[in-house]
Amino acid sequence: MGDITTILPTYFGLKTRATKERGNFICKAAAIKISKTFENFAVIRTRHVLLDKLEAAGFPFVDKIMQSTLGTPYVQLGRETYVASRHIAGTELDLDCEKSVMAAVENIAKFHALAKGMGDAGLETAPSLTEIFAKNAVFLTKTLRQLNKTSRLSDFDVMILKNIGQYINYATKSIELLQETGYDEMFCAAVEGGHICHNALKEENLPIHNDICHITNWNEATVGVQITDIAGFLHRYARRSECKVSLFKLIAVYSDIVQLPTNAVQIIYAYLIHPWQFVKIAGQYYSKKRGWTPGAITSRMANLLEQQEKYDAFVNTLA
Repeated sequence: MGDITTILPTYFGLKTRATKERGNFICKAAAIKISKTFENFAVIRTRHVLLDKLEAAGFPFVDKIMQSTLGTPYVQLGRETYVASRHIAGTELDLDCEKSVMAAVENIAKFHALAKGMGDAGLETAPSLTEIFAKNAVFLTKTLRQLNKTSRLSDFDVMILKNIGQYINYATKSIELLQETGYDEMFCAAVEGGHICHNALKEENLPIHNDICHITNWNEATVGVQITDIAGFLHRYARRSECKVSLFKLIAVYSDIVQLPTNAVQIIYAYLIHPWQFVKIAGQYYSKKRGWTPGAITSRMANLLEQQEKYDAFVNTLA
């Protein structure tokens, strides 16, 4: 087949050689990245349509997928499938840089405002928060019941048993708060209206280039309530940063662009107090389906518990 760094770009109409960087093929002159993907063709086409729609609507800050010379948004060489997308040579979002965080929130809001009604791009519908919260609460209750029946407890079991009551309270409170907001009606309206959520608004997917925050890696995009999308970003901000900017200020930046319902802050607060990380780490330990070492996963849980008081103090400013 020849040198793939020379041949692969030609399938996307590029007359330049690619350089291999971190498993991708970068055509720097054309600002294009060619990546191997394991997604099926329908999923790639869906993402291609969505990003085309966003750009056409006036939001160019995405890693738009190129059409190949074969008329498809992908190329299959042997058993491998490749996708060419806009290469954004930015730096990963720094959650401790106020200017960058504000730029991220602003462009998330612009994307949300434009993406209302783009559900016809063919994306799946996300599960509702009501469903997720209930499922997590059941998991915590079952875990507590099982630990109370266990005679030989590991160090991780003991840590969970000492703290799980607190996290059951968090789960219960988040469910009660969400029920007061009329969230279920909002969810139905968002699905009917085709509102798009990114669902992975984290640092590596929000690169800063020329002081502008781009939004990349749309593999997890769905139709759903966009308030939960920005809440997911705020949750990450509260967990991983020095929290130099207040939640109210970040929500204000967002609401200057997207009109929020009167109960939006309560939905965000319910999202933020829900025990996402506790459930995730405990679930990984007890499912036995993911590779981990007891020391590493116990350390992760210990770090979460140690940081909880600081996190609560920051988040409870919305209460």
